[in-house]
Amino acid sequence: MTIITSATGQQIEKGLSISTSNVLEGATPTITSAGTSEVAANISDPDHSLNYTSGTSAQDFVVSYGPRTNISYVAVSGHNAATQQQATIELYNDTTLVDSVVLKRNHNVMFTFQAQAFQDLKIKFITTPATYQTTVSFIAAGEHLTIATGEQAGYKRNWLNRQLVQSTRSTLSSSPISTTQKSKALKGSLVLPNQTSAFSQLQWQTFIDFAFEQPFFMKEVIDQPESSYICFDPSFDTSAHSQTTGLDSIKLKFSVFNGL
Repeated sequence: MTIITSATGQQIEKGLSISTSNVLEGATPTITSAGTSEVAANISDPDHSLNYTSGTSAQDFVVSYGPRTNISYVAVSGHNAATQQQATIELYNDTTLVDSVVLKRNHNVMFTFQAQAFQDLKIKFITTPATYQTTVSFIAAGEHLTIATGEQAGYKRNWLNRQLVQSTRSTLSSSPISTTQKSKALKGSLVLPNQTSAFSQLQWQTFIDFAFEQPFFMKEVIDQPESSYICFDPSFDTSAHSQTTGLDSIKLKFSVFNGL
């Protein structure tokens, strides 16, 4: 792991972040500003057809998971908090603010930090108006892997792309008539060409096992939690380096949902 010091003196990681575990699956959180007849456990299920919608209370929508140990990331996928106006998502360790992000669009979010024990892991959604009903599909937390070298040149910045395919009918003179759109998963690929055998055989194997169990999160810019997306349908390939057999070349392909 590579650590850099920010302008405020805070130590933060540098590199591409990838989640390697999720300790919240199957957990039932406590909800503030609870919705009517909603199932709280839906938030902890990676199945995005299951959701939770908050109530209309002027209280902030807060999802609380209680004590959790050895947590180095918390991620949110599939929310609508910023639909009307910008929204703020805050992460707390009990009453202590760990990190926050202000969103103008409904990006997925991944907070990363040095591993810590949470007295109470809380995620707060602050919307305008305060009575706006926020819907959330999935929250995950656990350990993550930092690729200090980051992504390769030409890597697709899928947090900035749209999951839409557009088709427009036109007249005989090629002027537009009507347009239809449909959603389509984005595609990503990560190449790590100069990895040690220790990394390939240990940390990367742990990640592979997890990635085949449930979706995983990736974050591109360390101090931008919104530069994140959830990934699924992974395809892995590891081979000897073309010039140095003591190193391994790793390739990962995956589908992407960024929330937009």
